Amino acid sequence: MEFDKVLKLRRSVRKYTDIPVSGEELKEVLDAAQTSPLAMGDDKTTHITVVKSPEVMEKVRNACLTKSIKTGNIIDALYGAKLMIILSATDLSEDCIEYSNVACVIENIMLKATDLGLGSTYIWGCLRKLRENKEVVSCLKIPEGYKILSAVVIGHPEKPLEEREKKDKISVNFV
Repeated sequence: MEFDKVLKLRRSVRKYTDIPVSGEELKEVLDAAQTSPLAMGDDKTTHITVVKSPEVMEKVRNACLTKSIKTGNIIDALYGAKLMIILSATDLSEDCIEYSNVACVIENIMLKATDLGLGSTYIWGCLRKLRENKEVVSCLKIPEGYKILSAVVIGHPEKPLEEREKKDKISVNFV
């Protein structure tokens, strides 16, 4: 897919089908993750955990249940996705550049997912609850000393991805 089209199609998906992400699709997404820029090329402190197991996904989903700010209802913060990719890091630096590193990895994952016609959603708000649930975190088999920093869910969107129209929504100044 043309890069500009990927950018226009990339958006958070809030409903996924039950169709699983194929092994080939997952491989391509993980290959894209591996091309991500990391500060000073530091690939030793970043870790990727792929959650595919339905049982573990259900535990993560339950740990991440969140109250909607708009309605007050309890919502599935993973939006029904069947696959989650968790980014963690160790040896967090004073400036916490590791958060930027994992954001770069997640952006590559989301752009490649879009290129493949998959949907994605950046997961952030519910991760504090997940980190605090030691029982569920142990099911993730994240290496000792690593902290969950961010995550993304990917899957087949319930509705086809639609191009967004270009808007100048972020303020810009020139000096």
